[in-house]
Amino acid sequence: MQPVYFAHGYREREAPFAAYFGSLCRQAGLLPSLDPPSDDVNAAKLERHLSYTKGLVAVVSTRESGPSPHILFEISMCLRAGNPLLVFLEDSLPGEIVPKHILHRRFSARSYVRETREHAHALEILCTYIGQEHTPRYQPSSEQRSCFFIGLPAVSAEMAAAFRALAEGRGYSVVEAPSGPVQLPLPGHQHAIVRTASLTVSILDDSTAASMYYLGMARSGLVPTITLSTDPNSPLAAEIPEVYQRRIIEAGDTASAVAMLEDQIERFEEDFIELDREGKAESYAHQLSLASSPVGQYSDSVRATIVQEITMGDKYSAGQVGAQGPGAHAHDMTFYQIWAQSQDSIDLGTLASELTSLRKHLRGKASDPEHDAAIGAVANAEIAAQAGDGPGALAWLAKAGKWALDNASKVGVGVATAALKAALGL
Repeated sequence: MQPVYFAHGYREREAPFAAYFGSLCRQAGLLPSLDPPSDDVNAAKLERHLSYTKGLVAVVSTRESGPSPHILFEISMCLRAGNPLLVFLEDSLPGEIVPKHILHRRFSARSYVRETREHAHALEILCTYIGQEHTPRYQPSSEQRSCFFIGLPAVSAEMAAAFRALAEGRGYSVVEAPSGPVQLPLPGHQHAIVRTASLTVSILDDSTAASMYYLGMARSGLVPTITLSTDPNSPLAAEIPEVYQRRIIEAGDTASAVAMLEDQIERFEEDFIELDREGKAESYAHQLSLASSPVGQYSDSVRATIVQEITMGDKYSAGQVGAQGPGAHAHDMTFYQIWAQSQDSIDLGTLASELTSLRKHLRGKASDPEHDAAIGAVANAEIAAQAGDGPGALAWLAKAGKWALDNASKVGVGVATAALKAALGL
């Protein structure tokens, strides 16, 4: 399978979209590779990952604040690299979100499962550009990985020496851009030195023509780049999230500057995860829905938990509807597949109304912590139904469990009862 960079939103509403399009990628012969949510990221990490993949598949959905600027940055990064690109846009977004010449298709939050043929066809088109074989690099490096420094003369000799020692201590050979006047344009072998570097660290305070030229080479060649500045007033690009731009270091504090650079290199070296087995896309979406933040803020522990759940544990999978632990098996299908089979008999408006009644009834019956958790799941299913998200509503009803189903049967909410049975695989 050909690896592709899979860019998607982390919000709870967007988890079913990640499962759906991730599964479609696998069916098309593409291996979705993605970065779980964490509290920080930098451009170097994303650039490094894009260089390992054959193209990018992005899913851009509607948010109150507008489309995710992080996903738009990833799309821009792919355009800069000239790599194959496919964007799935929610049909409620305006057309100018992405350039017209980009391969893209629309999807509906209410009925995206019914649009599978159009989405699968778009992925087939992308595959024709990517090809069947994973082509190796024409000139793979046989040398020790290198860290290319630009603008070191802009910081103190002590700080420059500490930066070099940090890179060497992490296993990089240190290469530095020449200081002083140089003849531009540079000869081809100088371009090759930059292009084959594993990482570039650029001190933006050095604004000489040579430093800007070297930085331009790194950026245009998609060499993973960490940018630093001692000037807190140095300008930022308004349309790009700040996490992908320069980090501020204090000119007179070598220790904190080294700590900043080490943290950024640590972020850069973090690996992505791949949805390389059947059901992983749905399992990932399930973990994402559990950890989702309404404002998109996450801790490093969230990332660690998701990575462990997806890559190591025999855990509950949203692809096994009704399964409740290791070794459990029910319907080997995803919530969006179940929704495709059930949506003709489950009206979302009616479901939302009945879940409101069920939630109020459950409040009067709750006596255990598990009951409170079930009420929360019903409330989230109610919100999903109100938003027109059928697969999302089923995903939450699966968490509500048998206690909610038993009470739904007693209350007489027929549509909610049918939805709970479908979600639980009964």
